[in-house]
Amino acid sequence: MKKNDLKLMACLPIAAILVGCGRTTIDPNEYVEVKYDGMDTVARAYVEIDYEKMVTDNLKAFGIKSKKDDHAIERAAGKLEKYLSGELDKTSELSNGDEIVFEWNDDDVDKLEKKYKIKLKISDKNITVKDLEEPKKFDPFDYLEVSYTGVGPDGQIQLDYSDLPVDYVSFYADPSYGLSNGDKVKVTFGYSEDSAKEECFSQGYLPESFEKEYTVEGLQQYASKISEIDKKSYDKMDKYAQDRFMEDVEDNWEKKELKDLELLGVNLYIPKEENYSMKNALCYVYKVTTTLKGEEKKEEEPTTEAPTTTAEATTEAPTTTAEEKKEEGTTTAKADEKKEDATEATAEKKEDKKEEAKKGEKVYYYFAYYQNVLTPGDPDKEYDAQSYNEPSYSNFFGVSGDAFSIDDVLYVGYENLDDLYKAVEDKFYYECKKETNIKKN
Repeated sequence: MKKNDLKLMACLPIAAILVGCGRTTIDPNEYVEVKYDGMDTVARAYVEIDYEKMVTDNLKAFGIKSKKDDHAIERAAGKLEKYLSGELDKTSELSNGDEIVFEWNDDDVDKLEKKYKIKLKISDKNITVKDLEEPKKFDPFDYLEVSYTGVGPDGQIQLDYSDLPVDYVSFYADPSYGLSNGDKVKVTFGYSEDSAKEECFSQGYLPESFEKEYTVEGLQQYASKISEIDKKSYDKMDKYAQDRFMEDVEDNWEKKELKDLELLGVNLYIPKEENYSMKNALCYVYKVTTTLKGEEKKEEEPTTEAPTTTAEATTEAPTTTAEEKKEEGTTTAKADEKKEDATEATAEKKEDKKEEAKKGEKVYYYFAYYQNVLTPGDPDKEYDAQSYNEPSYSNFFGVSGDAFSIDDVLYVGYENLDDLYKAVEDKFYYECKKETNIKKN
């Protein structure tokens, strides 16, 4: 080969070699560039082919005289793009060190070679993935705070992730409502694992977990058994009811006095059918012992009895005949019998006085009930329920409702437990099953 020929070849681009008949060989792989989006392990690859440069590097082969002929260059590049294309065999979830291949479609290459003085050297291009950025690994659940609100079985889960280091990715809970203590809730990071991973990678992070199970706890529940009500809450509601009762005693009791107020126990009512307004009702039942004012003083006054004299107790016997002695013995026996009868009469009078004292007392039954009682109790509340209810009555045109009167003395409550139970049950709109810790008399 002549020296002039060597100089000419040295001036040609590497991708183009002049071949016989004036044709230029072009290696399209020299104009292929693979680019990446995303981080290591989840990167995506795409290809850019610089058709315009392929033309400008070989103007003569494409019949173009000057680089300033933009129209001609654009037209030739368009022909190359139309008849020469290809694709990568893998474009997603790429990691550093992966081997991918760009494969050409050379079905229409002959059309280009007929039109232009070029020879296209078509071969697949092997590419090694590299220089992908390493993401920062993190556990998204380290940034999640889970809490529960409402009352079981209607509790809800609350998810707070305001400190999460990535944006546009959320947590989802299933189920998120209708919760009770002990229920299992599945919390997932992202709408799907792929979408969450992709979004995190775009921000330089790699989530290490995408799902976690939580157990619902700490919710207040509607009590379904007396045993579920903790003692502090039980005693607090008892005290609240008794305090209200004592307020009524101080403000309204004019004709009677309180001798004793005894808690007999409670009845827990649970509707047989589920409803939204009433979940339970806890009724406290009390035995109330009263006396009329001034009655006790009368009972304590001693009674005065005339002393029995000897003259009244015995009879003189002037005769001493046998018949008279017999009569005297009979008289003595009668006197002894009278004395015994007098002693029995005195004892009976004492018993009568006791009975009269008893008549000065009045025993009746009082109630107060709480609706929708919650457990565990809240120490900051006066009572652990939705509402508190006392007996209701009217005293305008005779006494009606949860009260009665005797000799113009008003008693709020009922004279016996059966009437009290029936009255309480009639206050509920729903048929209920009842649990009690009240002992039967």
